[in-house]
Amino acid sequence: ARCRCVLPIRALHLLDIRQPGALLLDLGCGTGYSGAPLERAGHAWVGLDLSESMLRAARAPGKRRDVLCADLGAPLWLRRRVFDGAVSISAVQWLCHATANGHDPAKRVRTFFRGLKAVLVPGARAVLQLYPEQPEHMGMLRDAAVAAGFSGTLVVDYPRSERSKKLFLVLTSPNQAAAAAGGSARRSGGC
Repeated sequence: ARCRCVLPIRALHLLDIRQPGALLLDLGCGTGYSGAPLERAGHAWVGLDLSESMLRAARAPGKRRDVLCADLGAPLWLRRRVFDGAVSISAVQWLCHATANGHDPAKRVRTFFRGLKAVLVPGARAVLQLYPEQPEHMGMLRDAAVAAGFSGTLVVDYPRSERSKKLFLVLTSPNQAAAAAGGSARRSGGC
C-alpha cells in the first residue's frame, strides 16, 4: 500500500503545478486511488480506464473527479487543450503489448501520445510512471512522444535498486509558439 500511495504523490511533485485548482487527467486511473493526492492538493481530475468494474469503485459522491471508460490506445475523444496536466501510474506500459487481436502496439502508442498532446494545454506536463518490460518498449514510448512534439526527460528514482527503481517519463507538451514553428519548447521551470 505504501508504494501505491507514494507513486501518485511523486508524480504530482514532478508535475510541478504550483497553484491549486488545476484540471488534471489520470490515465489508467483504475479505482481512483492515484487521484487522492490530486484532490488533496486542491485539483479536480478526470480519470480514464478500460475497466468498468474499477471505474465503479472510483466513482464517489462529493469528490472533485469524473471517471470515464476509455482505451488509452484509441483516439481520445476529450475536448482539446483543456487539461493542465496528466498523470499515469503503471498503466501506459501496457500499450506496448498486443492485448487483443488486431492491436499494433507501435500504432497504439503513437495514437496515445497524439491524443495526449491534443488534450493538454500548451506547455502542460504529463508524468507517466511506468515499468517497461523490454528496452524496446522504452524506445517505442520515447520515439512516439518525441514524434508527437513532446520534450522531456526520464526521471529514475532509486536507480541502483532493481526492486525499488521507479521510472517516470516527464513530458512537456509543445507551447503554441513552438507548435506553430514546428518544433518543441519548454515552459519556464519545465523539464
